[in-house]
Amino acid sequence: MAAAARDLTSANARPAEVRAVRIGAAVLMLIVASLISVLWIDGEPLLEWSSLPWLGLVFLASVLPVGEQQGSPYLALDLPILLACSFVLGPAPAGLVALLAATSPQELKGRTSISRAVWNHSQISLSVMAAGLVFIGLGGDPKDWPAALLVGEVALAADAATNYLLVALIYALGSGRRMGGVLRTLFIGTPRFFAVFYLGLGLVASMMAALYAHVGTPALLVFFIPVAMATETLRQTVSAARARRDLAVRREALRCVDERIAEERADERGRIAEALHDDVLQRIFDVTIRAHVIRECYRTGRLLELEESVPELISASERVADELRDVIHGLRHSEVGHAGLLGSLGLLSEHLHDRSGITFVTELEPGLQVRPEVELVIYQIAREAMVNATNHSRGDTVWLSLNRVDGTVELRVLDNGVGFDPRARVEKHFGLELVRERAAGVGAEISIESSPGSGTSIVGRFSDGSSRHSK
Repeated sequence: MAAAARDLTSANARPAEVRAVRIGAAVLMLIVASLISVLWIDGEPLLEWSSLPWLGLVFLASVLPVGEQQGSPYLALDLPILLACSFVLGPAPAGLVALLAATSPQELKGRTSISRAVWNHSQISLSVMAAGLVFIGLGGDPKDWPAALLVGEVALAADAATNYLLVALIYALGSGRRMGGVLRTLFIGTPRFFAVFYLGLGLVASMMAALYAHVGTPALLVFFIPVAMATETLRQTVSAARARRDLAVRREALRCVDERIAEERADERGRIAEALHDDVLQRIFDVTIRAHVIRECYRTGRLLELEESVPELISASERVADELRDVIHGLRHSEVGHAGLLGSLGLLSEHLHDRSGITFVTELEPGLQVRPEVELVIYQIAREAMVNATNHSRGDTVWLSLNRVDGTVELRVLDNGVGFDPRARVEKHFGLELVRERAAGVGAEISIESSPGSGTSIVGRFSDGSSRHSK
């Protein structure tokens, strides 16, 4: 039986609930109580001593749910027992049994609000009564086999439809999500397996009802055998499904990391090419020009001019060697390339501006340096934030700053775009997770603030021990 749980907000008090859920729980409880009173046949007790074993069995089955997580739907295998109860005792007694005995570990631990607990009991009761009414309406008789099996499956469908609609409704009221989106999450394993498994529960319920009709109360002792087997089967299925999801997420994360490594390598190659073009290539061209001048002097016999041209050629060659040494030194001593952290951030902002047209406003403290490993992390975080702003923010301005603030080196990347909800994880996008992991790897603090329509602010603070000023 699907049920709902709520996050624990206090160790000693039940969590509060939104007003819509409180009102909904009261209304649903009133509906259930009214329906039980309408179905109650005057002169007959709703519960007899023979009903007590049903109460105990339902309670034991409901406290052993499968797939239970705080704040998520789960499945408790009291369903076949409650269905069998409705087939044997009738809708009203079965509804009362469900109302009193169907519970959950979260509720017993005080981790479910009173309103949510009332809703859970009421929804299960209403679902069981719906199944009992359909069973009786179609002329079902537990002793009439195999007709009882077909009628039982139809009753199961009524129970499932009522129960799952009510579960989706309570989650929609509590979270503001659409019911359709909630309904798509209310199955365990693959949809095909879940449908077959659910139909199997209807078969078990019909068999339980038939056994009880022929044997009586002692039959309840053997009810736990199929329920226990079904519980273990479903538990293994849930574990396998979770393992498959985790594996898929890990594979996707690795793919994204590989893509980002490839992008960063391409970025590094671009910075090296730019350094060679802007610095070294110009010097080599100067050497080439002077070599041509010397050759022309030899060809025309102006040997006296060689006394001036040859030293200039030697000087130009030495400047080329100096430039190459500077590039090599920058590549060996800076994790972000020859231009260093500040230069690389400036080049990156220019490149992204040329590509997107977005204005980049930079404020980079001159002379600020950090350890190579921290330098790389700052560049990677800044690059991730700037690229995301370029691709997704829909804004027209990005502000980038890197300064010493209160003994720490502070990186800020802000945009005036559409923003997003940082609590809502987008599947297959791991950029924010990588930003946090990189920051944590060097002991930095990272703050990501955004909301729809308010732009995005990413702030990283790196401890003073990881920074220095160049002299």
